Amino acid sequence: AVFLGYVAFFGRLTPAERGRVGVIAVCFLASAVFWSGFEQAGSSMNLFAERLTDRGILGWEMPASWLQSVNALFIILLAPVFSAVWLYLGSRSPSIPVKFAYGLVQLGLGFLVMAWASMYTGNGNLVNPSWLVVTYFLHTTGELCLSPVGLSSITKLSPPRFVGQMMGIWFMGSALGNLIAGRVAGFIETLPLPQLFGSVALFAGGFGLLLLVFARPIRTMAGDVR
Repeated sequence: AVFLGYVAFFGRLTPAERGRVGVIAVCFLASAVFWSGFEQAGSSMNLFAERLTDRGILGWEMPASWLQSVNALFIILLAPVFSAVWLYLGSRSPSIPVKFAYGLVQLGLGFLVMAWASMYTGNGNLVNPSWLVVTYFLHTTGELCLSPVGLSSITKLSPPRFVGQMMGIWFMGSALGNLIAGRVAGFIETLPLPQLFGSVALFAGGFGLLLLVFARPIRTMAGDVR
């Protein structure tokens, strides 16, 4: 944030470039929020799969870690679909903040599914893996709305003299999200799971809805970058 402020006020930018740096700051925050939830796949959600999911198949127990491959499978299946949709929409394609908002809202919906599933795990009950599959589906569609769009957008939004630094800022958002994800997952031993997953859902979904509310002024700041 300090570096972005320095670039905006002391980087000898034009007004248009300054506005785009502001959009990069919004993208950075949205990225950190998204990855703080998404990267719990390897921590709280994997623990949920290990401890509270019925993984038995005809007398054989599937390893909990195998469920994490669902995301990769959905990426392979859905990435061409999303690419085709964006190309088909062309100039009617949603703006950068709207795509980010869609990603965050879908992340939030995924954690609402987890919060719902957690309500059935009392007294040692195990739930069906389909809860996790639905969650990973929503998280993957959210990822496809945000991650590739962000990589492309940051390059286009960056002032020519600061492209490398701005890409570094984008990846720092992912790193910050991973750090927060680890901190949040640490509460799995002390907080009721519906409360833990519900809080993540409200935080991510709320940020996404906030982006939707301010999508038009953010779009204006981005200028002709879509």
